[in-house]
Amino acid sequence: MPKRGFTFIELLLVLAIVAVGLTLTLPVVYQSAQDARRNQCKNNLKRIGLALHNYHDTFRVFPPGWVSSDGAPGTGARMGWQTFILPYVDQVPLSRQINFNLPPSELDGKPLKLFQTVISGYRCPSDTTPETNSLRNGYGTSNYSGNYGHVPPPRLRPLGLSDFWPGAVAAPMQSRGLFARNSSVGMRHILDGTSNTIMVGERCFTSGSGIWAGVSDNAHEDDALTDCSHRSQPNASWFSFSSRHSGGVTILMCDGAVRFIQDSIDSKPGLKLGTLQSLGGRDDGQTLGAY
Repeated sequence: MPKRGFTFIELLLVLAIVAVGLTLTLPVVYQSAQDARRNQCKNNLKRIGLALHNYHDTFRVFPPGWVSSDGAPGTGARMGWQTFILPYVDQVPLSRQINFNLPPSELDGKPLKLFQTVISGYRCPSDTTPETNSLRNGYGTSNYSGNYGHVPPPRLRPLGLSDFWPGAVAAPMQSRGLFARNSSVGMRHILDGTSNTIMVGERCFTSGSGIWAGVSDNAHEDDALTDCSHRSQPNASWFSFSSRHSGGVTILMCDGAVRFIQDSIDSKPGLKLGTLQSLGGRDDGQTLGAY
């Protein structure tokens, strides 16, 4: 008796069943992958939070946003907070190679190879920024940025002017957040409470990501820090915390908790403080519930 093969109709039916199965399965697989990347990002922030607390336990303050004796624009790259916590994020060998008395660049301003090292704990797996950040002078990319507070740095770049326009001011040594040039903020300065104040948040390629070395220049605070002003609503501008996670960004609070804030979080301009601005400020006198 001759063997019977598939008829054309039967073959079409099988293909249709496979297509329906893939249609139902692929979104689940995609969502699972997204969830795994988001969880890895949360774990990265938890480790950074633990590192910052360990640093604080040792020095009684959190590390400076970056270190520069001269705050004038144009003085070149300077090391920042993520460099100082390297020993606390399992990067002791890398930390031992760094001369903390010298800037992280060659004489011609190019990054030293050491500062182009890929540090997986400083990368969100959902981000697509290259391992060395060409948008920020070619230093090793970081997707995590320190909180500068709800008052933005004194830069006019949003208006299209140069960093070095005549009369450009030096980078301040204080902010309303946790980090600034030569900052030395401790737990005692977080008057709003550690559960009400952002410490670190995400930045992805849509806002230029960041660099772990510090800043490429005193006028480039956003290489390492991000403000929480109304101009910097999540995923809304070049200056914002941002992520490739749908609907918002992951943030690390000063108490070590990791939370997710929505793009639609309450934000207000001027002297008014929305929820975002209150979370950014460490001493504005406002405590918050759910958000």
